[in-house]
Amino acid sequence: MTASISLVAVVWLLAVSRWIVKDSVIPWDSKNQFYAFFRFFSATLRAGEWPFWNPYHYGGHPSVADPQSLIFSPTFVVWGVLDAAPTMQAFDLVVFAHLLAGGIAIAIIGWRARWPVAGCVLAASLFMFGGAASGRLQHTGIILSYSLFPVALVMLQVALQRRLHWVAVGFAISAAGVALGRNQVALLLCMLLLAAGMAELWRAPQPAGHLRDRLGILTTMAVVCGALLVVPMLLTLQFADLSNRPAEVLNDALRGSLYPANLATLVVPNIFGTHASYWGPGASTLADVALTDDGENYLFVGTVPILLLLWFGVSGGNAWRPGRHLMTGTLAIACLFMLGRYTPFYDLAFRFVPGIDLFRRPTDASFVFGIALAILSGHLLADYVRDGLPRTRLLPTFAVASMLLALVGSAVLFSTRTGHALDAAREAALAGAIMPVAALILHGARRPAARVAAAGLVTCIAVAELLWWNAASRLNAESRSLYAVLETPAGAEPAAITRLDSLIEEDHRRGDYPRVEVLGLGGPWQNLAMVRGWEATNGYNPLRIGIYDSLVSPGEENWDVRHRQFPPSFPNYNSPLAQALGLTYLVLGQPLDRLPALTAPPAADLLLPGPPVWIYRLSGAMSRACVFGKSDAAADASRDSTALSSTEYRGVAKIAASAPGRVEVVATSAEGGLLVLHDIDYPGWFADLDGKPTPILRADILFRAVEIPPGTHRVSFRFAPFSLANLRAALNAVLRQTSPGP
Repeated sequence: MTASISLVAVVWLLAVSRWIVKDSVIPWDSKNQFYAFFRFFSATLRAGEWPFWNPYHYGGHPSVADPQSLIFSPTFVVWGVLDAAPTMQAFDLVVFAHLLAGGIAIAIIGWRARWPVAGCVLAASLFMFGGAASGRLQHTGIILSYSLFPVALVMLQVALQRRLHWVAVGFAISAAGVALGRNQVALLLCMLLLAAGMAELWRAPQPAGHLRDRLGILTTMAVVCGALLVVPMLLTLQFADLSNRPAEVLNDALRGSLYPANLATLVVPNIFGTHASYWGPGASTLADVALTDDGENYLFVGTVPILLLLWFGVSGGNAWRPGRHLMTGTLAIACLFMLGRYTPFYDLAFRFVPGIDLFRRPTDASFVFGIALAILSGHLLADYVRDGLPRTRLLPTFAVASMLLALVGSAVLFSTRTGHALDAAREAALAGAIMPVAALILHGARRPAARVAAAGLVTCIAVAELLWWNAASRLNAESRSLYAVLETPAGAEPAAITRLDSLIEEDHRRGDYPRVEVLGLGGPWQNLAMVRGWEATNGYNPLRIGIYDSLVSPGEENWDVRHRQFPPSFPNYNSPLAQALGLTYLVLGQPLDRLPALTAPPAADLLLPGPPVWIYRLSGAMSRACVFGKSDAAADASRDSTALSSTEYRGVAKIAASAPGRVEVVATSAEGGLLVLHDIDYPGWFADLDGKPTPILRADILFRAVEIPPGTHRVSFRFAPFSLANLRAALNAVLRQTSPGP
């Protein structure tokens, strides 16, 4: 086992060194979204606050319930507390470390199954850098769940086989880590863990007795895992119900299907020009799969694993040996799932399997496909070392050869649509030249010692392919300088950032808390507000509070000004809603009068002329805290929207303290009224009036308000998502959603 783990670590080091040598980082969502989230909660923790509410994102965001916030990842939490200035490359190394842990767990699974060293290294390398793990490395949350799966799997096997309660607790913790990704990949992996546990029990000589003897172990697993998951899952379900995406429509989800010809990328990495200029199925070439892109559609694992699967697994029948049924079945089911609209399987799963209708991409199953293929590859290479070549069966051999040729041919045929058929054919020929070489190496070794050497040699070929094509490729690496604004701004960016920082600091000294909108400055700027501590009206996140999203329409992305829409409720930056939000500064990538969706730009003071950054100050923004007259409806302590009876101020309010998840206001009114805090109302917020609990009302659809009597009073707002009152409310909401209709 030591040799296997050491070689897996060497492969990992060789791969990661390519990012380091190229001074590159994992791009796109990894930096624009996850790294920015991490910087927010790291700074919040170091300031002695809880990062459960994020005020710098979409006017306020429940990060405690957001699956992508990383706050339930122990590694990142510990690191966030210890590191005062986490860099982007250090962030990537932590992500890669999770992949290494998963790779080592795969090697341990192989060692326990008595694979040779080559089988352990091949399977672990495929897991760490093959297929979806390479093409979608930017999706940090998914990668964390994916990386923990083998750890949970090996602990599950050991706990059930040896009946060790401390290992059962370890399984529960790692399985909870998988589930806390709260994405579709996590859901599918949890289903696979459940199937793996059932398979372990079923394989016993006397399954009923085996199950009875392990009820205590299973109880430990269920209790510990349930205790870790119940609250985060409840909060996420609460958010999902109130979000812009409470569920997906089947027709939308089907646009995230894998076009069948993309299966050719399993063995031909560049058949669609993925590593230069992608011309394959996707949004620009095929409307049926418009939710996919080159990363979603990339599955390359190399010629050796596919040769083993087709020759030893399918043609030779070894995929159906005892102990392989689970992974062989998983491989087939995952393939059907990720093909989406092109088979009836996904349609049935979407309609009848709980949880599937919450997500929109069948291609997420490519991660499960990759795990099954990696483990099967280890098994099949072990078969070769122990038993030699399988018996040749003419019909299965002809079938698998025809299938492979058909897949490659369909990819070449699709490429005729964009005039790249010859390019695709050339890439197929280059990749195809490696397969007969590997086949000859395996075929030429007859004695056991020679087979060990041959297995090692083809593993070296497989690892070399993965390192060449998948490590620091166009799909998962970009220059660190492209994201420098998130860490060490360069060029004209420092001047713009410093100017805005100083303006906001001056406002804070006066007791004002302005909001900012950042638009049209590229991906790294989308969530820069979280890094700098600007309270922004927009950001970059697919999940947003639904009512805010519908009224303000900030959009999922703001790197391009064309993504900013202006609905009737927010027709312009000087609209009443914009003013109520306290929107004061616009940070734009072009002049205000050139924004395409604005027919009549508002009056604004130009504070910093671009290029590349234009900063404007808007007039008319309301104070964050105000005292108004209250309508009769305001006396009702429900959370329904309360209309203000008058826009006239009936007193004075000043924010005495503000932090993520906590705001304190001192309000004075001669006749009493409604203290309105122009912060987004959301379940889990509570208020105290002079130290005593008081109901929070919802003012003008979006905002938090408290009724105050005459005089001077201190009102404290605090976000307490883990309080029994909020958890009870969340549970009731979930039960209402899941209960059958009348």
